[in-house]
Amino acid sequence: MLRKADPEPMEPTSMGPGRRPTLDDDAYPGQRELPHLVRLFFTVSWSSFLAAAFATLLCFAIVDPAPIGAQFSAPGEPWSRMTLYSFGFLFFWLCCAIAAGLTAWMLDPRR
Repeated sequence: MLRKADPEPMEPTSMGPGRRPTLDDDAYPGQRELPHLVRLFFTVSWSSFLAAAFATLLCFAIVDPAPIGAQFSAPGEPWSRMTLYSFGFLFFWLCCAIAAGLTAWMLDPRR
């Protein structure tokens, strides 16, 4: 019994006849890759932001910041809870950014 040969796969019209796509071809015209340090900065910033948001959620679900803030503010003017939440978030973001930055630095094969 003769078997029918599989048809040739159709090529995209933008590739032209006989041309195969390569890894060097841009998926989108004008697309550019970010430099290594810029991509690393955004990766560390975003991952530390998400970790800090989660740490802030856990911390302030357990701890009320008002009594702590009253100890560090002027006697007549205690800080608002929103200010203390903001400082707490920025503290957690700094800690997480340092941890993520050190991890990225240790994993960087270029050094």
